[in-house]
Amino acid sequence: MIEKILSDGTKVQAYPISIPQQFMFYMSAQYGASYPVNNIGMAYYIHGEIDEAKMEEAIKEAVSRCDTMRLRFCRDEKYKILQYVTEKSELVIERADKSDIPLEQAKAELLSVSREEIPTYECEIHKIMLVKLEGGINCIFIRFHHFAMDAYSVKVFLNDIIEIYLHKTEGAPYPKPMRPYIPELLRELSYMSSPQREEDRDFWFRTLSTTDEPVFTDYMLNNRLYEQRKQFPTHRFADIHSGSPEAGLFVHSMSKEDTDRVLLVCEEKGLSVSSFLSMGLRTALSVFNNNEKDVSFKMIVNRRGTLSEKKSGGIRINYFPLRSIIPDEMTYENAVRKISDIQNEIYPHCSLSFPEILSERHKSMPADAKPDSTYDSIGFSYQPLTKGAKIPGVYQESEWFSNGASMIPLYLTVKHRTSDGGFDLIFEYRKTPDPLKDIGIFSRKLEGAVKLGAENINITAGELLERLRLTDEERNS
Repeated sequence: MIEKILSDGTKVQAYPISIPQQFMFYMSAQYGASYPVNNIGMAYYIHGEIDEAKMEEAIKEAVSRCDTMRLRFCRDEKYKILQYVTEKSELVIERADKSDIPLEQAKAELLSVSREEIPTYECEIHKIMLVKLEGGINCIFIRFHHFAMDAYSVKVFLNDIIEIYLHKTEGAPYPKPMRPYIPELLRELSYMSSPQREEDRDFWFRTLSTTDEPVFTDYMLNNRLYEQRKQFPTHRFADIHSGSPEAGLFVHSMSKEDTDRVLLVCEEKGLSVSSFLSMGLRTALSVFNNNEKDVSFKMIVNRRGTLSEKKSGGIRINYFPLRSIIPDEMTYENAVRKISDIQNEIYPHCSLSFPEILSERHKSMPADAKPDSTYDSIGFSYQPLTKGAKIPGVYQESEWFSNGASMIPLYLTVKHRTSDGGFDLIFEYRKTPDPLKDIGIFSRKLEGAVKLGAENINITAGELLERLRLTDEERNS
């Protein structure tokens, strides 16, 4: 704990930022205010009437119960940035009536709000609006600062709002308390000087330096490694990072029926859904890279194993490289189990910061590798289906807004739609170079692999590649 005097003379108990926050701080510092990489925008649509006064009360109570909704940041000469929690929030719940304009226009205006620059130091960092929309839709719109909240903690916070609202309007039980943020932060900070950190560094050094060199697999048909090999024939890594983080969003939706089939197979066979989807992803990468057997991508995890971690807010995401070599004769089921074994070996060591993992990675890369050289082109995360509180008698759904900037070239998130539980494959992609047509083809190969695996868990990797091979029309599109 550090006693800090703010610019207005107020004395607060402040703390350094955590490892995930450090990564966010480093990345956002690269791009400045022009690119809102720290913004998270979300709208929760309620297709029906609500008691607006009680909903506003519920939101204010939820803010008072969630420490990271009252989190603040301040500058510091030694640490550059510190964080502290205020006792009371200055957050004003804004009201807006957009019911007289088309729904899509109203959503575009909310998208614009989600991309506004968020002031960082010694001030309120979140924004909440109650919005009336066309067709009798009521919307809770929330813009969060990514230093304080990630997608998981946002969903927990929103669920707390709805549970409090149901208590006020339906007499439902009052939700159990949230958990304090600072004790979890202190546990995070203690990791920096712990034996576990040294053990994790040793694990990654051994994992990354004592094996043979991986190979880059691209999601673009005009494969960047193949292009770079015209000048450097022996390269297995590629340089793919563009200077601008400007990003777009592409959503590929799977049907509820196909999604349910995947979930049923995973339940019957005792398979991890994340690993099942990972097999689909690596198959699509293999298809795009001449049936390459050696495939790597970045796995994104949200480390929340305890109740305190789940209910204390904050940001607990980290990245790590996941490499798998799947022979043609291996069945889909066995490949999924192999990927799960790889993940289970890695998970205990995923608290190490991503920059440190990259540092260990670069120690074993060829001497001509650049800081941005990589073996993985895609980041992947799966967000499991969670049951949340619902207002009875009205249809509800949520929508996440792109902040228009991406920290990595391509980030795939698989989420369950709030409407029917089906998979949405959400690709956040950097616009330079323009990959949109390729991502459309890529998403169909990924879905095809997952569907074939669910229909026949004994299909082999080789059969998958044959069934999903690129056509001449796709190659020349």
